[in-house]
Amino acid sequence: MRQIWLNGELLPESEARVSVYDDALMFGSMVFEMLRTFNLRPFKLREHLERLRASAEMTGLSLPYTLDELEYAHDQLLEANRPTVGPTDELRTLINVSRGTLPIYHRIVPKGAWAMMMAFPLRWVLEGTSSWYDTGVDGFIPVQRTIPAQLMDPKIKHRSRLYLKLAALEAKKPSDWPILLDPDGFLAESTGANVFLVKKGRVYTPEPRNCLRGISRQYVMDLLARQSRPAVEKNLEPYDLHEAEEAFFACTPYSILPCVSLNGRLIGEGKPGPVTKGLMQHWSQNVGCDFVKQAKGWDHAGRT
Repeated sequence: MRQIWLNGELLPESEARVSVYDDALMFGSMVFEMLRTFNLRPFKLREHLERLRASAEMTGLSLPYTLDELEYAHDQLLEANRPTVGPTDELRTLINVSRGTLPIYHRIVPKGAWAMMMAFPLRWVLEGTSSWYDTGVDGFIPVQRTIPAQLMDPKIKHRSRLYLKLAALEAKKPSDWPILLDPDGFLAESTGANVFLVKKGRVYTPEPRNCLRGISRQYVMDLLARQSRPAVEKNLEPYDLHEAEEAFFACTPYSILPCVSLNGRLIGEGKPGPVTKGLMQHWSQNVGCDFVKQAKGWDHAGRT
């Protein structure tokens, strides 16, 4: 039976509940992080927790635990849930922090700020999509724009994410990935992923003012720096993607995922390019896990 961690206790997953009077439900007033494991070891846990703390501070939310306490709790959660997955599985973990019940409802639910962590098989997210590593996904520019930093800073990882949901709903098929523009018409981000493009051998990514500064985004930039080919952060337009030789997304569950078209027009040769494939291989080597082969194994297991 899967376990959750709630305010210092390991409990059955059925206890993962939020009150209808909670600020998280009333206003989307919750900060969160989502992680994955490689070989059942959490990837960049401290970086995720540091961003969680920053998000909490930016929203005036009092984090009820220190980062050391949250790191220990996350380790407990993984240990409790390892028996629930198979030998080739990975875990996807979710950390939510809410300021708790709205004060006017304290007579009903007397509860302050709380933190909850959950874990479930990563294959639930990736199963049936491993072919995208070979074929790539299709980018499109949705009508929905991103919320600019002067209105709601997207560098805060919060649950007020309706604009991202509306952009995702514009997709025509599962392999359609939206790339939102900011109010000035520059590329911002996808719904839970950062975007990169390659042009004349240089790697570019949107200037991070109006997008989440993703942990995977930073890791890609670190990999490139180690190769002495640093990524360039700048304002990019859809035109730049059309003119690119290749493009890809960086996100926690997939790590790196090629993007082969934009609005139905091929990017480069319309297939994953050498820079993208090289970064995927470099990432796999660094974490000691061939995440592409692993995902394909989950698809095969799901069909048998």
